[in-house]
Amino acid sequence: MSETTTLQRPGAQELSSKDEIARLNKIIQALMDRAERSANAQGSDFNLFQTTIMLEEQVLSRTAELEAALRENEQVNRVLRKTQADLVAAARSAGMAEIATNVLHNVGNVLNSVNVSAGLILSRVRASKVEGLARAVQLMNGHAEDLGTFLASDAKGRMLPGYLMQLTPLLVAEQRAVVDELVALGKSVDHIKEIIAAQQAHAGASSLVESIRVHELVEDALRMNAGGLARHQVVMESDLARIPELPLDRGRVLQVLMNLVRNARQAMEAAADDSAKLMLNAEIVGDEMLRIRVADTGVGIAPENLTRVFVHGFTTKKDGHGFGLHSAAIAAREMGGTLAVHSDGLGTGATFTLELPIRKAAETP
Repeated sequence: MSETTTLQRPGAQELSSKDEIARLNKIIQALMDRAERSANAQGSDFNLFQTTIMLEEQVLSRTAELEAALRENEQVNRVLRKTQADLVAAARSAGMAEIATNVLHNVGNVLNSVNVSAGLILSRVRASKVEGLARAVQLMNGHAEDLGTFLASDAKGRMLPGYLMQLTPLLVAEQRAVVDELVALGKSVDHIKEIIAAQQAHAGASSLVESIRVHELVEDALRMNAGGLARHQVVMESDLARIPELPLDRGRVLQVLMNLVRNARQAMEAAADDSAKLMLNAEIVGDEMLRIRVADTGVGIAPENLTRVFVHGFTTKKDGHGFGLHSAAIAAREMGGTLAVHSDGLGTGATFTLELPIRKAAETP
């Protein structure tokens, strides 16, 4: 009976082994999971370590690059400083050259007028009636002892008083013409001095401001271009003489007007139209601004060139230098004014407008 009770059934023993195997499998699986997690953790630490090393290497490399760039930048800065100094020196030289060019250009314009005046004086002196007077005096000296009889009886003697009466007004007119040309010649020489004085003023001296009449400056500018304007009609669109004396820089204003009139003359010559007109107008705007317009019916200006006409060296003329209008614009700016241009295009002429502030008496240096 007891033997029967101590014996286990085969099915129960097999079930217990399966449970144990399942338990062991669970333990093994748990250990494997833990090992895998540990391995993964160790792998993450290793990857982090590798990443850290790579970052450090990149930082060192980048630092080296930045240091090299900094050294290169310092070298570039040194080159830039030297280049800047060279540019300043070049700009100073260019500025001096431009001033010299403007002076020579404006003096050259006036010298054209000087040559015209000198040529007229020379031709009038060569054609002078003084030689006739000398011959008449010589004839009278030859009959000094019987001058009365010679004048009364001799055919040549009887003609002599009438000849002298006709000669007198001719000599007077000749003298006046020569004097006028000498005065014009003197004005041209004075303007040359004013051009040089204006550049000296630009270099540091005060402006040469004086009370002047605008119509006199316009007449001087026309006279200095008289030779080229001979076949063109000049129209004064307003009574310039009505404008009162104004405190202006005579030399600079005349420089601008002379260049504008010369430019208009050349534009009309290029148009090959003998009926071309040069129109001048001046007015006082609001008691504060003098406005002078110089218009022509010449070749006009292309739209793309309107913004370039005052640029140094720009010209559309075959024999031009591009100095005149540039010089005029500078002179206008130095006087606190502006110089503008308008044209509807080629073949329509052009209008240049000079505007200058009117200085009050107390403001005049």
